[in-house]
Amino acid sequence: MNASSRPPVARISPSFARLSTGIKMLLILSTALLPLGLMALFASIQSASNNRLQHEADARIIATGSARQIDALIGRNASGLRAVVDADPRTMRDCQAWLTALRQSGRRDMRFALYDANGRRRCATPGYSVQSAQAPRGGIGTELLLLNDPPAIRFTVPATYGAAYGVGELPADLLRQAASTGTNSHGVSLTQGDTRIELERGGRDGPLDQQVTVQSLIAGGQAALSMTVNINSVSAIEVLLVLLPMLMWLAAAMIGWLVVDRLLLQPLGQLQRAVSDYRVEDGPMQLPRLTTPAHEIRDLAEAFRQAADELVGHEAELEEGLERQTKLTREVHHRVKNNLQVVASLINLHARGSKGDVASAYASIQRRVDALAVVHRNHYAEVEENRGVGLRALIGELAANLRATAPAEAAHMTITLNMTPAFASQDVAVPVAFLITEIVELVMSCDPQGTVAVSLLPGPEPDRALLAIEGLGLAISSCRAHPTMDRFRRIVEGLSRQLRSKLVYDGDIGRYEIEISIVPEHQER
Repeated sequence: MNASSRPPVARISPSFARLSTGIKMLLILSTALLPLGLMALFASIQSASNNRLQHEADARIIATGSARQIDALIGRNASGLRAVVDADPRTMRDCQAWLTALRQSGRRDMRFALYDANGRRRCATPGYSVQSAQAPRGGIGTELLLLNDPPAIRFTVPATYGAAYGVGELPADLLRQAASTGTNSHGVSLTQGDTRIELERGGRDGPLDQQVTVQSLIAGGQAALSMTVNINSVSAIEVLLVLLPMLMWLAAAMIGWLVVDRLLLQPLGQLQRAVSDYRVEDGPMQLPRLTTPAHEIRDLAEAFRQAADELVGHEAELEEGLERQTKLTREVHHRVKNNLQVVASLINLHARGSKGDVASAYASIQRRVDALAVVHRNHYAEVEENRGVGLRALIGELAANLRATAPAEAAHMTITLNMTPAFASQDVAVPVAFLITEIVELVMSCDPQGTVAVSLLPGPEPDRALLAIEGLGLAISSCRAHPTMDRFRRIVEGLSRQLRSKLVYDGDIGRYEIEISIVPEHQER
């Protein structure tokens, strides 16, 4: 049988098989749902058009009636106010009496005022606070203005003869009563430019309701009344519109599930289990046999296999590089520690042949070099654990070195320790060692027979600790007036900035205190 004699389906199968899975699903679903979609589209367009036209017509009649009620309310009060303006009361008392009578003829919350030809207010009812108002424009009769705070309508009425004019304000409650439609489902508002007064807040009666908004002009087009009406009638055609989407969804769900389950979900599930169970130490990835026409999934499985092979190679390279880096780090720390010991030994040799201030200077330098050497020695000891420098061992060894290198007059000075186990980075350990060295050396100079207490206690947060150095010598006047005090302050303030914390000094008890960063316990393990 030649190609031309085969059925059409057989002829298009190779072309269809080469399409991606997403396009296959789109073609199948589109073909299956096309009749239902056309039926729903035709029914919804016809029903929506008829219903909306009818409800718009009904809403426009209601909005026109409400607009006429507001126009009538404005017209009645404008006529009364114009009569007062034309009467031209001569005295303030007469002016106030006329406006009070006009207010009592309506509602007490209405506000009126009269202005002369120069725009000065002659009199006003209680609650009217505007001192000057712009005269109405000629040729439009009663001029209307919407107010936001408080919401109201302000209308300006010119005198029949002359330049005097009156101003009235109708509050929103009075407007709401005039425009009321007798139902809570209609939303009514007045608009004028960017100003909007909401008289009734409408809402949807049901989840399937639609809304129609119409407008009607008031005061000769100076403002507009907007009304929003709910469309909630349900007809037979609308019931059909409700059922058709459900039928479409059911058909789409069944067809989509069959296609996705056979072409995507089952092969992807096999691939997911193979990838989840894979471990780098297992060697090359063994993929299951995927029985799917989707070549994208087969390509994805092959990509996973290649990535796993590359990961095995990279893992081996990383392990080798990490081992080399560890050896290099240990060698660097070892050489730094040895170099510091050589420097300390050279300083010690020079100090033996010196006397007086020179010997003291050599001793001071040696103590600082020893402090740095202690930090490197402890950091070198913890490099394999990678948890930082142990502050308890560091400060203990530092205290022993300070006592050993103390001058003769401070040979019996006592250094007590109260340390909680804690670890810190090298960036914190170095300034801590220097800070303790500086403060203890100051006490050796001004109170050589005294005692220094160094404590490290838990701080307010898991990654903070409180370091305190206390001694009676730090509180006495001889230390405060020591010749090196200015240099000492600059040094310890610089060290506190390195620790990113404030160094607190209590002169009454001779105590320096600072918060330092430490490695939290859960990171040490």
